[in-house]
Amino acid sequence: MFREKIDSRERLHSRNRFLFKTIFPIIILTLFLTFYTFSTEFLFTITSPSYTDTAATTTTTTSTTDTTTTPTTNTIINTTTTNTTTSTTTTSTSSATSDSEKFLTYLPHSGFHNQHGALMNAIMLSYITNRTLIIPPVLINYVPHLHSFYPLYDALNEILKVKKYRKDHCNDSIDNNTSYCNEKYLKYDNFTMINWEETFDLSELKQYVRIINRGYDFSLDNLKKNLNINDEDDDIYLFIETEQYEYEFFDKEESKQGLGKFKKKYFMSDLLKIEKKLLHFTSLFSHYKIVLEKDENKKFRQLIHNKLIINNINLLNITNKIAKKLGGKGNYFGLHIRVGDGIFKGSLQKNIDLIYNELIENLLKLNLFKKKNLKNFLNNNNNNLDECLKNNLPIIYIATDSDDPKNLFSKFYNNLPCIFTLFDFTKELDILDHLSSDYDENVGLSNFYIPLIDLLITAHGKIFIGTEGSTFSRMAYEVHNLYNGENAMSSMDGV
Repeated sequence: MFREKIDSRERLHSRNRFLFKTIFPIIILTLFLTFYTFSTEFLFTITSPSYTDTAATTTTTTSTTDTTTTPTTNTIINTTTTNTTTSTTTTSTSSATSDSEKFLTYLPHSGFHNQHGALMNAIMLSYITNRTLIIPPVLINYVPHLHSFYPLYDALNEILKVKKYRKDHCNDSIDNNTSYCNEKYLKYDNFTMINWEETFDLSELKQYVRIINRGYDFSLDNLKKNLNINDEDDDIYLFIETEQYEYEFFDKEESKQGLGKFKKKYFMSDLLKIEKKLLHFTSLFSHYKIVLEKDENKKFRQLIHNKLIINNINLLNITNKIAKKLGGKGNYFGLHIRVGDGIFKGSLQKNIDLIYNELIENLLKLNLFKKKNLKNFLNNNNNNLDECLKNNLPIIYIATDSDDPKNLFSKFYNNLPCIFTLFDFTKELDILDHLSSDYDENVGLSNFYIPLIDLLITAHGKIFIGTEGSTFSRMAYEVHNLYNGENAMSSMDGV
């Protein structure tokens, strides 16, 4: 009996040992896999960016399924950019969108730098409202001026209508009847458009704001179709302004800052209450349209200015070639004298005197008037670049919209040697004659690109002195700051 109990116990222990050896590793493996899966998901959640731009690999002409999501959190990296020549392609409004996705867009107008400022404001508002930004193209050569919503909307669509009609029906003939072939519509022939990413880098900003192209079209009907908005849904909020400086946006309701030239305050908290699928602004023009006082928003605005940089390879190559001929980036003095129209035409002599006096102060401060051969060069009014470099004389580059800088800026040419403008480097610009937009391959882009090259060259000087109140100078100051390793907006007071 006792032996049987022992045998029974041994069999029981043997069976338990077998079960332990068999089941225990399975339990351990199961626990390990469970922990590994949980930890991997947790790590991925806290280290992944709030927005993954899979749309960056789609094209603007092919409709694809877009698996990206609107960002749910907005994390800022407050860094200074370095120049890059790479870019990604932004998808178009024809791409599939989710039913819950909300959008923001606006109408472009006026000159390039005003359009550039409106784009930066649009990116900022899209970030704050957590909406996908639909960016209109850059308008080139012929642009409408700012109006209230419907006149501006009609003007943009009229340009496209007339342009298409003339291209399809008028050929090179001109008649005197009331059709679009009349000579008064010739101005539309030179109109063209390009998408922003053909010139500017949006790749880093797309990590925080989902961005798609509106395409070469301004029709509300087509926009509703592409966004799957039915007429009966009433899912569009038109933010209509009836005058140029009507609303200024504030991110703090308790803000004590005054309105300046604007008429009314509009709070971001009220924009966030708009539930419509599409928030469509009239204009987002003006560098002062958005007042930011929350640190997170101010950091993101700095990020926009740091990262929205020119990265068109042709423009960068031409800029580098001309800067090298001037002695290399950081080895010449960059100026911008705006002639143009309006207030700049009326205050031209005042601006010339201000810029000239500031330049002289900098030359004296750097002891550059003590070069041994400078006196002879001043007397001979020498403007030979090779001789200037050989004698190590200060080289001054003037960016300007003047067609006759030597006559208009005689104060510089008569009193200083080594004055140069883009007119002295026309051969380097020949490549621009072959560049056009896919909107109209018969219209060149040189008139659009040349001022940007002018800006890049002058902004990469040792110092930069601009024209007060000029949006061109504002952008040049930002490029100059970035080149010197600073934040773009680090010294923008008074510009």
